[in-house]
Amino acid sequence: MKNTEIAFFLPPKTMNEATIYYVDILKKGFIEAGYDVVQIESLSQLTKFNKIFVMSAKWCFIAKILNPTARIITWFQGLGAEEALMTRNSIIRKRLWNCVEFFTMKFSWFNIYVSERMHDYYKETYKISDKNYFIMPCFNKQLNSEAFNVIGKYESPTFVYAGGLDKWQCIEQTLELFSLIEKDLPNASLTVLTKDTRRAEQLINKYCIKNYNIAFVALDDLDQELKKYKYGFLIREDHIVNNVSTPTKMNSYLANGIVPIYTNVIYDFNKKLNLRNSSLMLNVNDEVNVWKKSIIDFDDSSKNLNFRKEIGNEIELTFMDYYSKHRYINELKKYLIFLG
Repeated sequence: MKNTEIAFFLPPKTMNEATIYYVDILKKGFIEAGYDVVQIESLSQLTKFNKIFVMSAKWCFIAKILNPTARIITWFQGLGAEEALMTRNSIIRKRLWNCVEFFTMKFSWFNIYVSERMHDYYKETYKISDKNYFIMPCFNKQLNSEAFNVIGKYESPTFVYAGGLDKWQCIEQTLELFSLIEKDLPNASLTVLTKDTRRAEQLINKYCIKNYNIAFVALDDLDQELKKYKYGFLIREDHIVNNVSTPTKMNSYLANGIVPIYTNVIYDFNKKLNLRNSSLMLNVNDEVNVWKKSIIDFDDSSKNLNFRKEIGNEIELTFMDYYSKHRYINELKKYLIFLG
């Protein structure tokens, strides 16, 4: 393939730890396929390139209006229309996003999705089959092998929740669940890592949780903090926004040797993660007391001497496949060379 040029349109406000890591993998795939990658931030620069990578359907729409002949590569991070309805309860915003997403499906040259279910959703919703697409889950960390050797890590039922306190993140369901666990496991502890410490305190008091800690940890120090804990909560409701997602929180937990406790609503995890001994998947339709019993039983079974080795082996295999940046760089490179 002849060397060619592609602009990665990356406005500063769209970049964070997760997106930077993901985009860097895509950049390397394009570079290894023979492309010259140029990073741009200004809308005025969009008219100068024949191929442009953008980070959402909205930016595809804008780029195509400014540069109609350009080939646009669009990264679909989520479902704009469904999220507008879920988080803002806005039919108007949903309809606007529907229009933008339909436009993008029709005119984007190459699409990148975070799961097969997300690709299926867009195809089914807008009745448009895109021939050129690539699928890579969201992740931003490689395996921290030292996390499995923290003294006493797997001997006590220490739980962590890391993230925001929005309703869609199911923080109240998480706290209710832990409040029941604490009654059966008096030595259990919960740490909530969040910016909104005041709100976290209010919610924890609402559920009468006794053994807890609340903290805000800077991003650079997060791994050092996470590796202390045995379990991590990732509870989600059965909603299409969650069905298509691949939350980076799963990657963060596993990278630090944490046993994730999550509901079976994330299709990609159900299908592609093989974590029989190193995770606890809860049925979203079960009552919270059933969840509690599953966790108590799991904790009891984890007291065997081989537990650390078993989860270490399983998680390591996960990072050699599902969370392997080298795998996705190589697959993207091959696809781009074939595409020409």
